[in-house]
Amino acid sequence: MFAAMVCTAVAHGSEWAKARVLVDSGSEHSPLISQSMADKSGLAGPISGGATQVDGAFLPLRDGGNVDMVLNSKIVSQNFLSAPLSHYDVILGEPWLRDNKIIMRYAHNVIWQMT
Repeated sequence: MFAAMVCTAVAHGSEWAKARVLVDSGSEHSPLISQSMADKSGLAGPISGGATQVDGAFLPLRDGGNVDMVLNSKIVSQNFLSAPLSHYDVILGEPWLRDNKIIMRYAHNVIWQMT
């Protein structure tokens, strides 16, 4: 797990908001946005599935739609699922890392997108 503030903001439409982001290289889930951030951004989609948490509890996942993020001063558009997350606004897992050709530099606590 690699915790870092890698995105300075997320947007839906023209409004930007700061986001606390967890990059979790061990997660196989699609990108997740907290339900509270999704609600503030008007991203209230239908339930599209669920996930089982470590303690066995069911976590409902909603279709959050397309969201823009700032990553290393570049805008990256991504489809998100929303979930009732409590500690982070956004969680980016292995599928996001792979799809966006991300390199993690643990020693410097940064990530970079290969071009």
